[in-house]
Amino acid sequence: MMLRTRSPYFRLVDDLLNDTRPWPGSLAAFENRGYDLALDVEETPDAYIVNANLPGISLDDVSVKIHEDVLTITAETSAEQREEDSRMLMRERRYGKFSRSMRFPTIVDGNAVDANFENGVLSVRLPKAEHVKPRQIPVNVAGNGS
Repeated sequence: MMLRTRSPYFRLVDDLLNDTRPWPGSLAAFENRGYDLALDVEETPDAYIVNANLPGISLDDVSVKIHEDVLTITAETSAEQREEDSRMLMRERRYGKFSRSMRFPTIVDGNAVDANFENGVLSVRLPKAEHVKPRQIPVNVAGNGS
């Protein structure tokens, strides 16, 4: 489970300030402006594992970056060309550029991050830094002074 370090109030304010959706009724409301990337994030004792479905997206259009413990995944897909004499009856498939960034609750080893892309699924493994992993501390028995 990913821990949130910020208060839900501050997240709500951030969401409000960063919301760039057009007002209902405006022409811009009907323009395709891309979409957010949904992620699954799993924590193991040694690493975080992030999975994202990217169906129909080429590996050349996917970017994975890590900078100061912030993972950023960016991808882009373009609309298919239509025949000139056709008209669109329904458009549910989205296209455009989308990006997602996240900071992890513990420090990750940025030099050991591993990303794989197979069958439209991006999987990123971010090992935790050695000094933040839980470790067993041996307890020594002190002499009894007799």
